[in-house]
Amino acid sequence: MMRRAILGAGAIGLALLAVVCIPRHLPLPTASIPPTPATFHARLEQGTLTLRGSLPSETSKATILQRAQELYGATPGRVVDQLAVDPRVGPAAWAANVSKVLPILGHMTERGSIIIDGRTIVLSGRVDNDRAKATMLREIAPLAQTGLELEDHILAAPLPAPSPSLQKKLNEILSHASIEFESNTMTMPPRSRATLDQLIILLHRAPHTAIEIGGHTDQYGAPDYNLQLSRRRAEAVRHYFISHGLTNQFTAVGYGASRPLSVAQTRAGLQHNRRIELRVKGVGDL
Repeated sequence: MMRRAILGAGAIGLALLAVVCIPRHLPLPTASIPPTPATFHARLEQGTLTLRGSLPSETSKATILQRAQELYGATPGRVVDQLAVDPRVGPAAWAANVSKVLPILGHMTERGSIIIDGRTIVLSGRVDNDRAKATMLREIAPLAQTGLELEDHILAAPLPAPSPSLQKKLNEILSHASIEFESNTMTMPPRSRATLDQLIILLHRAPHTAIEIGGHTDQYGAPDYNLQLSRRRAEAVRHYFISHGLTNQFTAVGYGASRPLSVAQTRAGLQHNRRIELRVKGVGDL
């Protein structure tokens, strides 16, 4: 009888010990960790677009990269992809609209950037006037409407007056020997490359001058296609200049068929419109 009482008391003691001790060794429920906010940073400087940040999905990254390549990536290396897809990053309503606002960087007269940190969107750069700034702020609206707070650091002021002598000499060369292209291509005839060689000699004497390379097409073709073709032509000229040792800050811009020199529907008139123009944008040192 005594033995059974002792065994019963021991069993009860073990049961109580299990109740008290076992929960202490079980894993405690972990607190939910909030997702990391998505981030994005696009910077356009000297014609090179650098993309950085952490995005929530491969789809959002692919959409942004595709648009960046269409706008700025005609030449290899012009779009630097440092974007990461992080599984810890939460959904971002603004990610789907980033590709829609990338064109505004091309309107900057100097370097420009778009920074999104999950709560705010910071727009920085310089434009020529208040009207251009108002246009850019309207174009950034799709991002601001997703709940981001806009910080406007756009300076609406023209660059210092360019060197009149340099611009005059560039115009003189191009008035006698233009840079033209074969229809629907980026192919320059030999006479156009000879014109570029004349310009290189002149620009070597002004290595710190900022130059806009404007590409133009004839009126045939869809407007969007002509816009991209004209930019690719400007990029081809920029690459030619850099490959020949020029160190100027070149900006390639496509104007499509919006600025024709000739209204003649002749072969010569159309080819005259498929051209490159150079515009001095900074203070020259010639």
